[in-house]
Amino acid sequence: MTDLKTIDQAALAICSREPIHIPGAIQPHGVLMVLREPDLVCIQASTNSASVTGLGPAQLLGREVQDIFRADAGKVAAACREENPSQVSPVSVTLQGQHYHCVIHRHDGVLIVEVEHAAAENPSLYRRMQQAFADLRHAESPTTLHQTMAEFIAKLSGFERVMVYRFDTDWHGEVVGECLTADVDAYMGHHFPASDIPEQARALYRRNWLRIIPDATYKATPLEPPLNPQTGRPLDLSFSVLRSVSPVHLEYLRNMDVAASMSISLIVDDRLWGLIACHHRTPLQLPHAIRSACEMYGQVASLELGAKEEKERLTLHYRATRIQTRFFDIIAEEQNFVEALVKFSPQLLTFMNAGGAAIHVNGKLTLLGNTPNEAAVKGLVEWLKQQPFDSVIATDELSSVYPEGSTFQDCASGLLAVKLSRVEPQYVLWFRPEVITTVTWAGNPHKPTTDHLALHPRKSFATWKQKVTGRSLPWTSAETHGAEELRTALNALLLRRTEKLSKLNAELEKKNTDLNSFAYIASHDLREPLRGMANYARFIQEDHAGSLQDDALARLSKITDLAVYCEELLDELNHFSKVGRMEIRRKPTRLDAVVSECSEALSSLLHESGAELKRPHPLPEVSCDPVLIREVFSNLITNAIRYNTSHHKWVEVGVRPPIAPEEPLTLYVQDNGIGIREKHREAVFQIFRRLHPDNRYGKGTGAGLAIVRSIVEKHGGRIWIEAPPEGGTTFLFTLPTAS
Repeated sequence: MTDLKTIDQAALAICSREPIHIPGAIQPHGVLMVLREPDLVCIQASTNSASVTGLGPAQLLGREVQDIFRADAGKVAAACREENPSQVSPVSVTLQGQHYHCVIHRHDGVLIVEVEHAAAENPSLYRRMQQAFADLRHAESPTTLHQTMAEFIAKLSGFERVMVYRFDTDWHGEVVGECLTADVDAYMGHHFPASDIPEQARALYRRNWLRIIPDATYKATPLEPPLNPQTGRPLDLSFSVLRSVSPVHLEYLRNMDVAASMSISLIVDDRLWGLIACHHRTPLQLPHAIRSACEMYGQVASLELGAKEEKERLTLHYRATRIQTRFFDIIAEEQNFVEALVKFSPQLLTFMNAGGAAIHVNGKLTLLGNTPNEAAVKGLVEWLKQQPFDSVIATDELSSVYPEGSTFQDCASGLLAVKLSRVEPQYVLWFRPEVITTVTWAGNPHKPTTDHLALHPRKSFATWKQKVTGRSLPWTSAETHGAEELRTALNALLLRRTEKLSKLNAELEKKNTDLNSFAYIASHDLREPLRGMANYARFIQEDHAGSLQDDALARLSKITDLAVYCEELLDELNHFSKVGRMEIRRKPTRLDAVVSECSEALSSLLHESGAELKRPHPLPEVSCDPVLIREVFSNLITNAIRYNTSHHKWVEVGVRPPIAPEEPLTLYVQDNGIGIREKHREAVFQIFRRLHPDNRYGKGTGAGLAIVRSIVEKHGGRIWIEAPPEGGTTFLFTLPTAS
């Protein structure tokens, strides 16, 4: 809740190590005896034992139960022999004509017997408790429940001030319910620092449902002998009602003008939720029956607190789940989950009640809503990569764990990040803005006083206000659970699509194999009939030219040409099929040498067309199959010359420098030819697809660019077309660089 670093840390450390469970003394309003088992002989006693038993410690030590409790010894001995003596306590006894209650429990290897004055029975107590439990159940809100608890304990116990005190995650306390029956200071809404109830005190509160100090001005009564004869150590009084408390706590009570106090533990899900803290300005002794009723009330109130918090949590979870389910339904219909998250950014922010979000996948960062700038979020992602978390990390005070976050806390004081992959650094981040609040403390929490490293509590509990910055609204368990569900849903979505894609790829591979097989068989089996048709047509032309009319001879010539063209198509189909089946034989290849070989092979075409082949800068070395890449360049250069009507034709082969080191190499073949309209730039890569009649730009089968694409893709690259502003066409394709 706040930074308490100004407190003297050395003194606090000493306080936190104070062994309050083994004080070696008790409060003087009762007597404590320690019995050895199984003979029930007294081996330790408080020094005030004579006031109750008539026997001082020296006389009690070594005596058996029957010598101490006389007529009531049988009842005490029977309780001591129970497996759990505390469940049959208290035992009523009479000592020196006075009535007492003996509370017995087994701990630290011995039986501990605590004797207090017995009070008259209260016949209405049972009915009062029944009604009190019903009131707890009927409380409609947490605020009403807290106030109901404070009011009942005030009426039952008679304490002037009863507070319901709730711990936060940092163990600072806040008064959330209060009942005052006298003119005393009110602390409703006030906060108390964690140092007021140190860790070892909280541990005892968790183990004991009730602790009472009838008179905070008491002088501690020591035990005799000081050490437990059974263990040789101070007696562990963790479960003792009479246990003497820390002098620091007694000073704390006196500074608050409190002479008597009682604390009832509130434990939810095995965690100390808080306390019902009771104060009185004068000493106040409560009988055992009232204390037992208070203890029982604390247990039932704890159950009600847990039930109502669980109900509230389930309500929030239900609301969040409804939003999340709708969102999951939306993204499940999208092919790309990153695009879906961006496309439905309002739902993504509503999904987590956040002001902004960031998506970091495959090295790409996308910002949505109110977020830090891109550089700041990238720095945050680098920090997240170093954090040891499996799925979700959430904080409402980012700057406390990531100091650089203080520079953008106005939009991102709160962070909830979900890791989408255990392998890749992929995250979805949500941000919440700073919410500036004012916390009301009971006294300045920064100023305990120290004297030679002995801690003294603050003397003033006057209202002290503190402005709290750098924090957002906290993330609820429903929201963190929703983030985990989103991670699970996205991973399941990716898995389903990966499985579907694998299945489609397998089907496509089979179809490609079947198609290649068909192309090979067709080109092989059809070649001979086509040759026969061409030959027979020529034979008829040669043998019967004199007896046939001119139109018949022309048709026979056309049959010959078509048969030859079909044979060429089959050759190209066969070649296309081979390219699809062949293995790529990569090796480091100098592309300048490959283009030079193409230039030499195409020298006649270049000379006849008057075209110029330009290389403005050297080409790099790449890892590729040089034979196939030579075919790529040969096809592209040939097309650039063929589809060109310029007076001065030119073709340029070059490389574009990569924007980032990890990007693949991009090569280009550019010309000043007729160009390709945008709507045809995909169609030209289809096999046997020609955009012009056969009598224009020379004959061709239309298979060349399909073969080029197949070769480039088998190398792991891609090919596409751009239209330069000055006209013509640019073919671009990517290849891996040499390793």
